Amino acid sequence: MVEIDAHELGIRDINTGIRRAAEQDEQIVLLHPDARHNLAVGLTRPVALTIRGSAGYFCSGLCDGPTVDVEGNVGWAFGDNLMSGLLRVSGNAGAVCGVGMRDGRILVGQNMGSRAGQVMKGGSIVCCGNAGFRAGSMMMGGTIVILGDAAEELGEFIMDGQIYVAGKVKSIGQDAVAAETTEDDEVRVRSILAGHDLAHAGPFVKIISDQRALRYAEYEKGELLFNRAQEKKAQIAAADGNRDVMAFDSD
Repeated sequence: MVEIDAHELGIRDINTGIRRAAEQDEQIVLLHPDARHNLAVGLTRPVALTIRGSAGYFCSGLCDGPTVDVEGNVGWAFGDNLMSGLLRVSGNAGAVCGVGMRDGRILVGQNMGSRAGQVMKGGSIVCCGNAGFRAGSMMMGGTIVILGDAAEELGEFIMDGQIYVAGKVKSIGQDAVAAETTEDDEVRVRSILAGHDLAHAGPFVKIISDQRALRYAEYEKGELLFNRAQEKKAQIAAADGNRDVMAFDSD
């Protein structure tokens, strides 16, 4: 095992030290991370890295293969563009956790912020607590499992993939629809949870795409999602007494 004390090192030196250690050993411990940004970025070896403390933005971004355990919290974009591997944070994760991930697994021990799994293409995210607004925004594939509650606009503009929520869903976003769970869904969720030594016996709300964004005939009729979104915002603003609402043309 290799220990790296980050207390007096810059970010470049920390990440260079981690990558060099990964060439020599399979286990690395990073001490005194001090919630700094861009830690453990670009790891492409199947090493086990433990971060003893909290990390800032973009922790473990652009990784392919490692197992990273953060003993604390992480900021925005934990696991940004993850290709493969296992990322775990014992505490909370900030916004856009797992943004753009292609594959791999992410486990959030407590709550995660807004837009988790935004434009993700594959892999899985498991949140043991609550998820912020627009979880699964513009999701293109993969699976999100939320064991707590989900905030507003869940699955906004989702195109593919599945979102499962064990708790309450405050609202569903545009292009998202609640669907009945099947036996295949139950097997999928059980398998994903078992991979993290977790289990849940209760029901889930399943959210998938209603495929409106993929039906071009609706676009040809002028039923653009952008127009519908702006119309909805205008209605909300008018109901609140705010009449100064911008108008947008379809083109």
